[in-house]
Amino acid sequence: MKILKALKKEKKKEKHFFIFMIILFLILPLISFLSQIESLFLWFYLGIIEFLIGIVCINKLNYNYLKFSCNNNKLKFKSGLFFKESFILCDKVAVVHTDKDREEMDIILISTVRFINIYLKPVSKGFLKRYPEALEEYIKVKKINPEDNYYFQVIRRGALKKYMLLDVIYKNCVWASYTYSAIENIKIAREQREL
Repeated sequence: MKILKALKKEKKKEKHFFIFMIILFLILPLISFLSQIESLFLWFYLGIIEFLIGIVCINKLNYNYLKFSCNNNKLKFKSGLFFKESFILCDKVAVVHTDKDREEMDIILISTVRFINIYLKPVSKGFLKRYPEALEEYIKVKKINPEDNYYFQVIRRGALKKYMLLDVIYKNCVWASYTYSAIENIKIAREQREL
């Protein structure tokens, strides 16, 4: 399936999910009220169910939320409802790697400059053990510029919208080195391969 078709399908499923949850959120108390239930235990149980429905809706919104733009060599993105906007300079991105695929895909950016981004963390041994494919590209880049400090950021939220972000990264981060898995996912984002 092409990525644009998959994005439309995902948006439609998300819309149906929220419609169903809103109907459920409204109908459960209405039925309880109309059937004149007087049991305090059942009303308390209904309150817990309503609270859980609200939590599920917020969690779904948080998981699918991804806003991004690229202007003047600055990539801005916000991944998740409760996170601040992140900035990365496109020219300073050294390595782009992707892990997993489809909705669970993670985008890993390794940069040489921290630039007002609290989510960029220094590259550590734990990070390199977790992403061995990124390690290969990191070693190549580190040999070219051994004096630079490197920082990474992992983008986990956004579902299939991450493919569009990956395409924007590919268009603007021209000095970056891309791993094999990142290139394969870029092909999907550019509709050269099917999902």
